[in-house]
Amino acid sequence: MTHVTKNYSTNGGDRLVIGGTLEFSADGELEGFPGAENQAASTATQIAGLKNDFNALLVKLKNAGIMVPDTWNVSVKAAPNLPIADTAANSSHATVSIDGTEITIALDCKVSELADSDHGETWGTHKWIGFGVNSGLETVKGIVFNDGTASVTLGDDDVNEASSVGLNAGEFVLYIKAEKISAQGGRFTLKADGYAETEFTMRITEPEGQA
Repeated sequence: MTHVTKNYSTNGGDRLVIGGTLEFSADGELEGFPGAENQAASTATQIAGLKNDFNALLVKLKNAGIMVPDTWNVSVKAAPNLPIADTAANSSHATVSIDGTEITIALDCKVSELADSDHGETWGTHKWIGFGVNSGLETVKGIVFNDGTASVTLGDDDVNEASSVGLNAGEFVLYIKAEKISAQGGRFTLKADGYAETEFTMRITEPEGQA
């Protein structure tokens, strides 16, 4: 008779596979399992308040890893009123699109033909292109943006900047160095309450056969 073991360890004991039943005795305890942040009992007296309390509980469950987090619904678009003339000119040569988490910046000219745009002492002079990223949320406030060199939490300044270039509160302006993205590709991640950290990649395409 062949006996099949449904519960077993692999990887030198680093992985425990449960193919049967995991049973706890009356005195058994489970340690290290993620716990959600405490949610106080609702004192709402109207449906709107109760909805807010319920949604807050859902966010805590998602942040703790007990519930599957929400999926980002990101889109990209041109930012119509970029403040720096050279960057606006560069951006007029670009069409931005997104497929899943892959962003494509399609140029109608070569990167080498773009203007060198000065974004000040902090950011420097590069072949800057700017476009809008729509987070799919009502506001970008609280979203953590990480481009691999810095992690920042978006706030009022980002909402105000978006408004100044013709975007709404759920969108933010993303400036990229075209010469860098063309050579190396680019990436950034977004993370927010109820949403898992998700990586987005960027690439630039140029017209073929053009000097």
